[in-house]
Order: sequence, then C-alpha cells, then structure tokens
Amino acid sequence: MFACIGTANDGVSVKTPDIETAQMLIDAGVGTKAPYFHRSWIRLPFDCAEDELRHRLATSYDLVRSSLTKKVQSTLPPRS
Repeated sequence: MFACIGTANDGVSVKTPDIETAQMLIDAGVGTKAPYFHRSWIRLPFDCAEDELRHRLATSYDLVRSSLTKKVQSTLPPRS
C-alpha cells in the first residue's frame, strides 16, 4: 500500500522516505500527521497543489515498490 484514503475523505495519506522528511513537510504546512500510520506517513489534503500531490504520490509509490522483492517488482508494469 502506498496511499490510503480514509472514511473522512479529507485527504490522502502517503509514505515519505523517513520520519525527518515527514516532519519537515508537516512543519512546512504541506500536510499533517497521518492518523494510525507510522510517523513516516503524512496526510495531504485534497485541495493541496496538484503538482505536490502528484509528486508525493509518485514518491510514495516508488518507495513501496523498491521495498518489494525483484520477483514481485518484475510483475508490475513500468512506471511512466
């Protein structure tokens, strides 16, 4: 899982590379702490800048994908 939308439907939670990056984004006002997730996850509001949302979703996807085994990665389509 690289992104999650909760029942409140107020944003999307994404993984960041580490706790420090998540905290920096929270301090900068980009997002908030993602409830119920590890501290390396943040919640981005749906009304944040589209390019920021796209970047954070792509980064989260790449982080999670890179942690999969090479065998599993080979079954996934290439990211364009």
